[in-house]
Amino acid sequence: MAKLSDLVNVNINRDTIKIQDVDIPVIFTMKSFPFVEEAYGKPYHIFEKDLNRMLQKGTVKLGKNETRLMSALIYAMVRSGGTECTPKELEGSIPISDLSGVFQTVLNIFNNQMFQKEDMDKMKTEKKN
Repeated sequence: MAKLSDLVNVNINRDTIKIQDVDIPVIFTMKSFPFVEEAYGKPYHIFEKDLNRMLQKGTVKLGKNETRLMSALIYAMVRSGGTECTPKELEGSIPISDLSGVFQTVLNIFNNQMFQKEDMDKMKTEKKN
């Protein structure tokens, strides 16, 4: 029997971010949604709406709301990638000067996702591990 990894790229949603010169694995999957909600403090659909509104402006100003959105997405992907941390630990570990590059990496992964409304409805019933 063939292995899935022999047939397709099983790391298509996976990348790494560099925090303090250490590569941290990140991924965005259905398991990421509860982590987004944990860090953002609101349902995923509100997070996505707020993120889209921020990105539609063209340039991102590092205000309180923008930093919160960025941090929530980064946290969700770090946790989904297998690294245990709290939102506060992660926030304290990324220098502001590195935030833009880290966010760009996770945003690229996020933007490559093709989640449908049915997927969003399924995620409402999932619990984080």
